[in-house]
Amino acid sequence: MKESLVAFLAQYPILTLFLAIGLGYVVGEIGLFGFRFGVAGVLFMGLAIGALDPAVSLPEVIPTLGLIIFVYTIGIQSGPALAQAFQRGGLRANMLAGGLLVFGALLTLGFSYLLSIPAPRAAGLFCGSLTSTPALAAARDAVREAAVARGVPREQARLEADQPVVSYSIAYPIGTIGVILCFQLFGRFWRNGSQPAEESPEILVRNFFVRNPGVAGRTLGAVLRLHRDCGFVVTRIQHEGEVDIATSDTRLEFGDIVAVVGDEEALERAELIFGEESPTHIEFDRSRFDHRRLYVSAKEVVGKRIRDLDLPNRLHAIITRLRRGDVDIVPTPDTRLEFGDQVRVLSPRERIPAVSAFFGNSIRGMAETDFGSVALGMVLGVFAGMAPIPLPGGNTVRLGFAGGPLLVALALGRLERTGGITWVIPTSANLTLRQIGLVLFLAGVGTRAGYDFVQTLRTDGPQLLAAGAAITFIVAIVSLLVGRRLLKLPYDALMGLVSGVHTQTASLSFAADHTRSDAPNIAYAGVYPLATIVKIVLAQLLATWPPV
Repeated sequence: MKESLVAFLAQYPILTLFLAIGLGYVVGEIGLFGFRFGVAGVLFMGLAIGALDPAVSLPEVIPTLGLIIFVYTIGIQSGPALAQAFQRGGLRANMLAGGLLVFGALLTLGFSYLLSIPAPRAAGLFCGSLTSTPALAAARDAVREAAVARGVPREQARLEADQPVVSYSIAYPIGTIGVILCFQLFGRFWRNGSQPAEESPEILVRNFFVRNPGVAGRTLGAVLRLHRDCGFVVTRIQHEGEVDIATSDTRLEFGDIVAVVGDEEALERAELIFGEESPTHIEFDRSRFDHRRLYVSAKEVVGKRIRDLDLPNRLHAIITRLRRGDVDIVPTPDTRLEFGDQVRVLSPRERIPAVSAFFGNSIRGMAETDFGSVALGMVLGVFAGMAPIPLPGGNTVRLGFAGGPLLVALALGRLERTGGITWVIPTSANLTLRQIGLVLFLAGVGTRAGYDFVQTLRTDGPQLLAAGAAITFIVAIVSLLVGRRLLKLPYDALMGLVSGVHTQTASLSFAADHTRSDAPNIAYAGVYPLATIVKIVLAQLLATWPPV
């Protein structure tokens, strides 16, 4: 029976692939003491299938393709966020996260020497204990590249590359559960000291008289250039009873009324600039002008700065607000538009159809992407990964299929647009591509490592499990203590920070379910991009460290 099943699966690898993915999702949804493994169930199902016989392992091209898609989509989305992570007080949090991960890598290295764990398995232990699939992908790729560089036959190099998957699979379950157990333990002592995070400021509209003599007689553009990062948008102006859209060329006269959009702090600045608040609400006058929320889906608009669109002269329109994801923001002239943004545009009623066509306003367009630019970016990433980097002593190193696409994607995500090429991928399309890449990678590496996984579980399994648990708990506890004592974070935000260090969505969900604030999500988002990149680098270093 077993021989027939093995022969059947080996003959039809495409069936093996979808069997691992389909049953893996079923396994991932099974609750175990309140925990679900989610997409990681694909890995465990792949291991179960691969344990039948080495012949059922999927072709190497499947996990490699999944790896490239997965890390590229992460890089494209993380490029802008990585730069923002070091702004507005995020520097200390990211330095702490990076230091904790280096500590985790040194801890892993210590266990590898203490327990005589080979470098590839030590790298997988690090990735599983800190629950990072991108790091596992990078470690696996680094092991294969190092083996090929030593002159090892390619098939043997591929077998060596499966070693990190074995220890990752053993350490991953406790890596998921351990962080949540630490939250529950420390929450008994610190919960009373937690505070809700400040919510995103509400965006309001307020009207002001032009009473400032230093403003009267000057154009709006000249006034705003004197106040960088004012945080508000002037949308309308009433002059001698007539309401019009405010543009940079609009001349302000004493007694005019301006409608200003911004949060409370920005509106206080506007009052100092223009003058006293007016009881008149000119924004309610919709006889000539109206506003619409429009989706940004036109390729000609995506990636461009608002000032470059020249909306006031082109369409006599102005963007008053921008919704990105679930957050409303007040845009600046330098804000670049992305696929899927929702802009609130003020324009004359008769021009609304033209304005709508200009932005695209297509939900379908939000889910689509330019696969030409995606493919080009991945090609550049693969070339970057294959390029030899010279080292002192005449040796060379390669970034591989994980490091190359990730590095290129981070740079392209930061650029957003190059000439007529838009590198940004709509959020919905990015998440879909990422999920596809992840399941291809997990199913592929699971079937290839399954047979060795069973053998290791029978021999070195207990010591790998103990070492993985120790790494998880030590890093989590140190993260909680240092974050509490050094950064003075309230416990709600601290749980988000530690979840970000572990890049652990299960613990983030636990934190979000046990708090009424948005602090965990904000803290998690602030350190996640850097934590992911640091883990990828450290995993590759551990994977190629001199063997014990």
